[in-house]
Amino acid sequence: MPTKEILPIHRRQISQAIIDRLLSMISDGYWAPGDRLPPQRELAKKFDVGMSTLREGLQSLQTMGILELRHGDGTYLANTPSQEIYSHMVNVSLAMGKMDLLSLFEARGVIETGFSYFAAERASDEQIKDLFDILEQEKNAIEKGQRERTHELDLSFHKKIAEIANNEFLGQIVGSLFEALDEVLRVIPQTTEGWRWHKNVAIAIGEHDPMKASEAMRTLVNASGARLFPFMNNGSKPQTGS
Repeated sequence: MPTKEILPIHRRQISQAIIDRLLSMISDGYWAPGDRLPPQRELAKKFDVGMSTLREGLQSLQTMGILELRHGDGTYLANTPSQEIYSHMVNVSLAMGKMDLLSLFEARGVIETGFSYFAAERASDEQIKDLFDILEQEKNAIEKGQRERTHELDLSFHKKIAEIANNEFLGQIVGSLFEALDEVLRVIPQTTEGWRWHKNVAIAIGEHDPMKASEAMRTLVNASGARLFPFMNNGSKPQTGS
């Protein structure tokens, strides 16, 4: 009888199982935004995992902006997103599946870095002004906590770069990319840090530096992917550009 290899259970898989369990509990309403979670030692005991593995899972959720780990005070569910947003985050990741998200971020990395490159070469003074106007509106929306408006401006920023790039063939295929991105970007709460990534891209385009613009966009795409991918089954992150 042929023997089958018995694969070990990696700690990373256990850490992802913790993330999945916590996301499911959050989606089911175990805690409301702002609530403090049980002590880490208690969670580790209930999940039957080691403390270090539990912390890995908690830190991943903190990176995503879902949890806040306050030194000496415990672990809290972040205040900003609503319960519906938490549920939506989980549902999108489960509905799209790992390969679809990987494909999306790979395509985004290739297409949007190209758009940024061409935009830096071709941008007029008026187009650069329009791009920075969107950036300023986005900053104001973030500061006011206007989540839906922030999302609209986030997408407008990327569409504007595609418009400036003025590549007819890419323009014909980009509709599907932005349609998919609309759903994905909606579940990644925009932050001041994310806005700075946008600003770096805009500055490079304004300086007419194609390589700098392309690299700035690559950083932005990888960073947004890193915030989303802890929701996936094995915690993989997109590796665009590497």
